[in-house]
Amino acid sequence: MATPTPASTGPLCPSCRAPVTPGARFCPACGASLTAPAGAGSSSPASAPTATAPSTPPSSANAPPVDIRTTVDQNQGVLKRLQLLVPGFRGYRQTEDLRAADSLLRRQVADKVGRARGTVESVRSSLTQAGQFQHLTDLAPLIADLQRLEGEIRHAEQGYTGISPAVRVNTQTLDRMYEYDYGFALAGTQLGDGIEALPAVAGSGDASALGAAIATARGRVSQLDSAFRARLKAVEQIQV
Repeated sequence: MATPTPASTGPLCPSCRAPVTPGARFCPACGASLTAPAGAGSSSPASAPTATAPSTPPSSANAPPVDIRTTVDQNQGVLKRLQLLVPGFRGYRQTEDLRAADSLLRRQVADKVGRARGTVESVRSSLTQAGQFQHLTDLAPLIADLQRLEGEIRHAEQGYTGISPAVRVNTQTLDRMYEYDYGFALAGTQLGDGIEALPAVAGSGDASALGAAIATARGRVSQLDSAFRARLKAVEQIQV
């Protein structure tokens, strides 16, 4: 792990004290999150950082361009975390890698959304059979949102597949793309983890707890939707 030099005057990673780029969400040396942890009310693991991707891609005006088809000095911390969430994700080295990475990432997240939708539909059936109708009207829009989002993610026409083989991008921009990808993948994981708890909550008979769990699930659907659209917007900025 790299150690910061005494002459560094920029921001430092709170974990390893390595220099970090202003505005970065993860340390390039150790991968530690540079943002505040998720709220205490979330049912996701406390160590998981917020998954909402940056809303505005970084400027590429001052950094030298690099060929997107070759290995670049990527943010290894974020890339390693992304590879843990998305098995098989290798990073961006060639045009073929870009297309494969985009397809793999979207397919795996869409699969998680599809499984989450199946879980919610099962909960709805269980509640109906048990004569517990109080939250059925809350589950219907949640199922509809999951179905819509699954289709948009799985069949999106935009993505890295639209990038020309000859496009040249700024190294900083390419590094930050891993952050958008990681935020998108993490939001999918958090959504799946949160909805996995619904059957147990529904089976407990605690109507108040079930209502809160459904509200949390809908919030995570919105979080994933925002991360997905931020990623698409970021990709659009580097297409030619």
